[in-house]
Amino acid sequence: MDRQHVIDALAPLGLGDIGAIVEMAGGTSPVYRIDLASGDAVVLKLYAADHVVPGKDAFAARQLQHLDVPVTRFLLVDDSLQRVPFRYAVTNYLPGVTAAALRDHPDIASIYRQTGALLRQLHTIEMPAYGAFDAAGIVAPTATNAAFMTGLIAHAFAEMATEGADTALLERLRTIIDDGFDAVVPHSSGAVFAHDDLHPNNVLAMEGPDGRLTLSGLIDFGNARAADPVLDLAKCLFCSEHDAPGSTRHILAGYGPIDHPQPEAALAYYTLFHRMVMWWWLRRIAVIPTPDAPSDLMDKLLETARSR
Repeated sequence: MDRQHVIDALAPLGLGDIGAIVEMAGGTSPVYRIDLASGDAVVLKLYAADHVVPGKDAFAARQLQHLDVPVTRFLLVDDSLQRVPFRYAVTNYLPGVTAAALRDHPDIASIYRQTGALLRQLHTIEMPAYGAFDAAGIVAPTATNAAFMTGLIAHAFAEMATEGADTALLERLRTIIDDGFDAVVPHSSGAVFAHDDLHPNNVLAMEGPDGRLTLSGLIDFGNARAADPVLDLAKCLFCSEHDAPGSTRHILAGYGPIDHPQPEAALAYYTLFHRMVMWWWLRRIAVIPTPDAPSDLMDKLLETARSR
């Protein structure tokens, strides 16, 4: 990172002299910790031209400002390319390391429980409609979860077909999704703030003098939207179990009661949906190189198709 670019990017904030510039690991966008002469630090996050706009992240983060949780707070957003030749945001610096980096820590289960409790807090934030976020609010706000999920499901099947998924498999999955829809989707408790990417790589933690871990930060709002809380919980469990096998029971313990008449069926239904989305996305970015390439995701989708 060019030092002058950093100086120019931070200039509107008047933060004083800049010390070290440290690249931070994790994530798909370049992120740097900027140490200031005052002893404080901020974070500079760069956004690629084809990535989510920084204003969307900022809108999502603002929804959490009244919660007593350590979250990213946006100090400056600039996608004009006038001051520096990249789109960027400057945020507060949250201490700690990712929970993923602490997976072998003897107290890691407590972080998973704290993650569940944190997700419960996020789900107390009611949203006026279902929909994706942009810099100004909810895009194409949808009144019901049934209408919202109908659109998401149609998109998922279309993308899977585009990425070469087997036609017979898609037909079987379509039957399963349609058959389970009425028992799960209309019973939403309402649209809430959904992080949609809560897992050990997006949770920060610190070790105290007693060796216990404390959650110290929630980061990365690129996927955030207004959605059903069980849909979001299922995504959290799905991603976390992949990164940290065995974390599910601890997250659920921290989260508490699930507000749905059939919680297990709802989690299973939404997990199937998330597997479909993840498969076509990983195909799109060539992590799964060909439609018939072996993958845990496809194994699970085939298992589901055969078991119903």
